[in-house]
Amino acid sequence: MTTHGMETRAVGGRRWSWLLSVALATVASGCWWGVRQPVPGGTETGPLRTCPGGPSCGIRQSLLEQIDENCPTGDCDPGGTGNAKGIYTAEGGNYCFKVQGEPFFCPEAFINTPTGVLLEVRYLNEPLRLVQPRIRGKLAADSKPVEVLAINGDRTELSIKYRVQGETEESIAKGDGLEALILGLDALSTVSGGPSIAYEMRFSAHQPPKPDATTDRVHRYKLEYRDARLRSDWVRHCEADVGGAVVSFLQGQRVSGVNASVKLDSQVTSMGCEQGSLVTCLAWGFTPWDSSTGVRDETRDYVYRSCLQAKRAAYFVGHRDFKSYTKKGTKIEKWDQYASGEGEPVERIEALWSPRGAVCFNPENRRRPDAEAWAGQDPNQLKTYGVGPCTSKDFSTEGKLFTGIPPEALAKP
Repeated sequence: MTTHGMETRAVGGRRWSWLLSVALATVASGCWWGVRQPVPGGTETGPLRTCPGGPSCGIRQSLLEQIDENCPTGDCDPGGTGNAKGIYTAEGGNYCFKVQGEPFFCPEAFINTPTGVLLEVRYLNEPLRLVQPRIRGKLAADSKPVEVLAINGDRTELSIKYRVQGETEESIAKGDGLEALILGLDALSTVSGGPSIAYEMRFSAHQPPKPDATTDRVHRYKLEYRDARLRSDWVRHCEADVGGAVVSFLQGQRVSGVNASVKLDSQVTSMGCEQGSLVTCLAWGFTPWDSSTGVRDETRDYVYRSCLQAKRAAYFVGHRDFKSYTKKGTKIEKWDQYASGEGEPVERIEALWSPRGAVCFNPENRRRPDAEAWAGQDPNQLKTYGVGPCTSKDFSTEGKLFTGIPPEALAKP
């Protein structure tokens, strides 16, 4: 648990479906959500549920519970090497600010408080260590101080509310107006009792959603940072992401950088690199909200959280194994219960997913059968923590998202 402002350790026949073959590192497009229906007997004021009908409507609420970040397997490195967990960035990427050229501080979420805005940062080499430095600001044109009042990412669109020192009027920067501000962080300690470093950050709009987009409606931004004391050159965040060093935002949900479990918090806006599952799942159309109204939908949210695990092949998160069993560029097929349109499920089902990983799993259809992904395991006797095979192609209250193996022709480089 982290306290604000303090450091802590610690279906036969016709189905509603969507089928699409993609590379995990590639942002895809082309789906619609199903018809939105209020909770029976409910009102329009709270989160809504969407379901195209049938006995498998509804979700298993217990699978939305947070997963403790402590991991007995010891595989808790949120970035740097291996698959980088695939949450805030993809394999080979880096979502951490550097110290002397090496990734060190990993910014994950902005937190609005009554006394200002904090940035929750994870230590790369101590994944369970989180700090929350306060955010300050100044005008880029004349360095006049500003009070940063709130940072939000409504439907992935970044906005910064601020007030110039000595003035009473509040302003909101968004889009091209973001370049008017430079944000600063309170100093961060590199080691216990050692030297500290203070960063400055600046955002600029990179790419708004296309006006005719039906799936990928993600706002993308360029983030740069530097050592404020040394006045060093600006460094582009997510620079190791091949194909686009950009970030985007998820408001109202704090996504764990260790296991991708989610905590709802209206005052939090998570920030990730484009190729991590946090942003890629949004670009695939798995938004936790109704795209036409922006209202959070409980069933869409369930599918989004399932995608956070499915995109990075984190089959066994709910069984305390936080490993990502895939590699960047691996192709999969996917379809979910709430997508609009007809489509037949693929024959080679890999897994059915929930927010806690695989509900069922067919090892013979795993996306990465190579020894590298399953290091130290007998390929014929994989450790699956009791997760059984997928014997049905029907959705359930536990699983709303299938992944499968694409045709061989599509799987070739």
